[in-house]
Amino acid sequence: MSSSTSQQGNTFSATLLVTGCCMGAGMIGLPVVSALAGFIPSTLAMIFCYAFAVTIGFLLVEATLWFDHRVNLITLSQFALGKWGRIITWLFFLFLFYCLFVAYIDGVGQIISEALSNVLHVSLPRSVGILISVPCVGGIVYMGTKTVSIMNRCFLLISILSFCTLVSLGLPKIQGSALLRMEWKATIATIPILLICFGYQNLVPLLVHYAKRNIYSIRCAILIGNLIPFLIYSLWDFVILGLLSKTDNATLSQLIAQNNMATDLLASASNVSSVLLFTQIFSFFAIITPFMANTLAFVDFLKDGLKIPHDSNERELRVYILALAPPTILTLLYPHLFLRALGFAGGFADVILFAIMPTLIVWIGRYVKKIKGPYELMGGKPLLIAVLLISCFILCIKKG
Repeated sequence: MSSSTSQQGNTFSATLLVTGCCMGAGMIGLPVVSALAGFIPSTLAMIFCYAFAVTIGFLLVEATLWFDHRVNLITLSQFALGKWGRIITWLFFLFLFYCLFVAYIDGVGQIISEALSNVLHVSLPRSVGILISVPCVGGIVYMGTKTVSIMNRCFLLISILSFCTLVSLGLPKIQGSALLRMEWKATIATIPILLICFGYQNLVPLLVHYAKRNIYSIRCAILIGNLIPFLIYSLWDFVILGLLSKTDNATLSQLIAQNNMATDLLASASNVSSVLLFTQIFSFFAIITPFMANTLAFVDFLKDGLKIPHDSNERELRVYILALAPPTILTLLYPHLFLRALGFAGGFADVILFAIMPTLIVWIGRYVKKIKGPYELMGGKPLLIAVLLISCFILCIKKG
């Protein structure tokens, strides 16, 4: 195999890694917050978030390429900001993972309890679904990376099939008038969820290593790897929002206030039962798949941070409990946290970790430590200042 063919294969695989990292629970909450703004305003917000996410990724590529060995965001933070940079990054990683897990647990628990209620013809509380899903996910992940990989492929296949089915069923039933709704003030509220939808930045150091430091491949992987989810999100929003022709702003505001998912939006505002069924199937697997992958990643993160050896089974079990017990308890005590947890993850932790921190790292590396690496994102100081100002604006949105 020629080197060019091998590099093309690496680029393709790296692109799929980015795409797979973006697809997840944020997609299930997106139509709920997009519904009030409307399809056109939310699509413009999506374009903005795509550009923002790509820019941040390129900044991380620049910083990662300063080093000849493999690094991660914690290493970069300590390099640029010292001990406190490492501590802040570590703490916000914990916060981000826990927010995501609360959303996963709340979402999948709701879907399971509703499905069991329909099958058994008995109204079951959300806690039943939560107490079933968390041990199942924990057990699968505890069995190892190989098991997770096999399950991940099966779940991804089901997700693709169910998504294609619901799109084919939903497109003929779309009402054009529903897509003309425009509430520009509500557009801002979509940004935190969209940032989670384009959340791949933690993968960048691995991407640099995987693509063998080939800058062209890395840039293509980030650009196209984010473009594919953008197109899928747009189609998803187009179908779901196009079925809400009879829904007024008051009803949509109430649904958003309940912090629920696209399945609840369709159930309350549309009578297309066939689309709803496949939306529920897709939503379940779109949540459970990243739930497994992130549990595996979070356990490794905790073991590395707590210096726990891999051959200590008893202590490893405690790490799983530390990873899953707190968000499970929080979700049981405070239900309906799906959208709120995603909003905090995207509008707070994600902005600090993957926007502000990389910008500060690059600023210090370029202009304080005077590092000249093999790649530098164009734009200079004005671009870095713009990213910081946008990040602060998003933080103010979340605070408000």
